[in-house]
Amino acid sequence: MAKVSRNKCNILQKQSSVPSFTYRASVKTLKPRQMVKSESNCRCEKCLSKKDEMEDETYHVYTRMEDITEQDDKNLAGARKEIRNDLTVIIPENPFPEIEVDAYPPLKFSWVIPKKLAAMAFPRHVENLKFLVNQGITHLVTLTAGKKPPVNDIARLRWTEIPVEEFEAPTVEQITKFIDVCKRSDKNGEVVGIHCRQGRGRCAVMLACYLVHFHRFLPDQAMNVIRMIRPGSLDFEEQEEAVGKYFENLTENNPLRFGVSGDVMDEFIEIARDTTKNALL
Repeated sequence: MAKVSRNKCNILQKQSSVPSFTYRASVKTLKPRQMVKSESNCRCEKCLSKKDEMEDETYHVYTRMEDITEQDDKNLAGARKEIRNDLTVIIPENPFPEIEVDAYPPLKFSWVIPKKLAAMAFPRHVENLKFLVNQGITHLVTLTAGKKPPVNDIARLRWTEIPVEEFEAPTVEQITKFIDVCKRSDKNGEVVGIHCRQGRGRCAVMLACYLVHFHRFLPDQAMNVIRMIRPGSLDFEEQEEAVGKYFENLTENNPLRFGVSGDVMDEFIEIARDTTKNALL
C-alpha cells in the first residue's frame, strides 16, 4: 500500500510542476484530433454522438459587409458596417476618429480624369469637403435629391445640384446639364467633383457619359473603364441604358467617329488609379 501511495504522490507532484494552462491546452488539442480520427474510421452511434458534441462546442464567426442606406440611418448613409454574428461594427470614414484631423477623404473617393474630374460617395462632413479643396477641386456637383453636403461652410467650393431620385438613372436632360457644367468649368479652369449617395450608380452614369462626350468613347468602352476605376459601378441595366440613350442623342447627325483603342482605355485606367493612390497616401 505504501508503494502505491508513493507512486500516486509522484504523479501528483509531476502534475503540479506543469502549469495548469499547458495541461488544459494539451487536452483541448488532443481531443479534437481523436474525434477527427473516429469520424473517418467509424460510423457507430458512439462516435457520431461525439462528433455532434464537438460541433456543438465549436464557435463559428460569420462576417459580412453591408452598405448603410438612408432607410437604415440617414446620418450614416454612405458608410459601411461589418456584421460579425450578432455584433455590428460601423466602419467610419475617418480611420482614427479619436484624433482630430483637419481633412480626410469622403468614402469611395477617386480621380477619373486627374485634376479635371473626381468622384465619390456623399461627402457628409466639412472635413470631407476640405479634403476635396486640398486636392484642387473647386466645383462640386450633387446628384442626391433633397440631400445637400455642408458646402455653405466652404467658401472656396462652388456647388451645383442636379437632383436625381435614388434608384433611378439620370435622364438625357440631366446628363446634358452635367456636361454643360463640365464645359463651363473647363473654360473657367475649375476642377469638378461629383457624387451621389454611394458614388456607384447615378454618379457612374454621369462619368461614363463624360468619357463618351469629351473623349469619344463608345458606351461599352466608357462603362468598362469606369467599372475598372470605380469597382461596383453601373450594376443595373437601367444605368447602362441611360448611357446608351445619351450616346444616341449625341451621335444623331454627328459626323465625328467614336471609339478608342484598348491602349487608350488602359492608359485612362492606369493614370486614374495612380493619381487616386497618391491622393490617398
